[in-house]
Amino acid sequence: MASKAAKPSLLKSVVNRGFAAQAAAQQSSYTLPQHNSKVTTLPSGTVVASLENNAPVSHVALLFKAGSRYESASNQGAAHMLRACAGLATNNTTSFAITRTIQQAGGSLSAESGREHILYGVDVIRDNLDAGLEILREVGTQPAFKPWEIKSCVGRIKNELALRDPSIIAVELLHSAAFRNTGLGNSIFLPSHNVGKLNSDMLSGYVASTHLTSRMAVVGLGVDHDALVSYASGLNVPNGEGEAGAAAYGGGEIRQENGASVTVVAVASAGASIGDSDAAALAVAQQILGVGPSTKYGSNASSVLSSAVASSGGVGMASSININYSDAGLFGYFVIADPTSVDKIVHAVHSAVKNLKVSEADVARGKNQAKAAILMATESGAECVEDMGLQALFTGQFVNPVAATAAIDAVTPAAVETALQKVRRSKMSMSAVGSVKNVPYLDQL
Repeated sequence: MASKAAKPSLLKSVVNRGFAAQAAAQQSSYTLPQHNSKVTTLPSGTVVASLENNAPVSHVALLFKAGSRYESASNQGAAHMLRACAGLATNNTTSFAITRTIQQAGGSLSAESGREHILYGVDVIRDNLDAGLEILREVGTQPAFKPWEIKSCVGRIKNELALRDPSIIAVELLHSAAFRNTGLGNSIFLPSHNVGKLNSDMLSGYVASTHLTSRMAVVGLGVDHDALVSYASGLNVPNGEGEAGAAAYGGGEIRQENGASVTVVAVASAGASIGDSDAAALAVAQQILGVGPSTKYGSNASSVLSSAVASSGGVGMASSININYSDAGLFGYFVIADPTSVDKIVHAVHSAVKNLKVSEADVARGKNQAKAAILMATESGAECVEDMGLQALFTGQFVNPVAATAAIDAVTPAAVETALQKVRRSKMSMSAVGSVKNVPYLDQL
């Protein structure tokens, strides 16, 4: 059983999520195979979405609005614990039986969480889908949280915390600075002071307040829609609304000195939420600034941020950040640099972002790269199911990738400039991890 944290990608576009408010008007010149996609909202509020691609392997996932933004001060890290406990004993079966059944069915079980969601997924050959769905039902809706099994997860949690890359820590601190003490400021990782302190009752209480029908989406790729609706209707999930998990952007900076030989700095302002009118424009702006090499083993030296790093005379790299949530977002840049030259690189990159002027050619290139990111994401069954689930969970619908690319096609240079101006007017947030002595403060940028 695989478990992972869903974290914002630093070198890859995250534009394949949403754009529901803009998917209209202009049609893409490229036409995807028209698979049979359907969406049904049950009376309980659960959204069921499916896409029939006639593949030999079926992908099904249960998603809940149960990410770290819904945690309180007393149960911080609960979402991380749920992710780690997926696959352990449930009210009706043991962890051994879960593992053996999945193996016998030729499938795999996974769990991941982000700031807004928890996803339980199963991939299984189509002929054994019933067995996979039964295990998914147990893991996603009937966790037992036996004390001795929770205790056995502590070592794994400690390893995950110890093995975090500095870039991941920087993004976590950036969220803490940006959203302060509100929901999106909560880390997707269990705080070190809470390791071993979340007991069975606390985890059961968290599930009871977040795993509700109105906060759930059931999605499938390569499944019959009517059968998926029937499956979703039969899940033993209580009704209710749960916590809203409100978030407010505040701004600020957090610095973590650890004496490392590499310094990581993340700077961002308030960006666009999923479905926001500026979402597509900022997705294009992200590509214009640069999100990593476009060729394998390449340096992407032609991007705006790479050129800024080169002109600074320092040693390092930079990438743009564009993170979208249901009601908020972050847009900015990310720098990894040698501690002795990090100040030069940060100043150069910040100036490039602040003074960015886009041309018709820049926007045309950015649009092509953004559309490629959207369409390439559909090639992976796991990414397709996750995207379908997040759209169903937060928008109540599933926007075909062609509609999303149509929204990108409609972006104009004026729209990009307007979106960037809104970002520049927002307060900035910054995080720095490593040898931070030479990292400039926000008021020096």
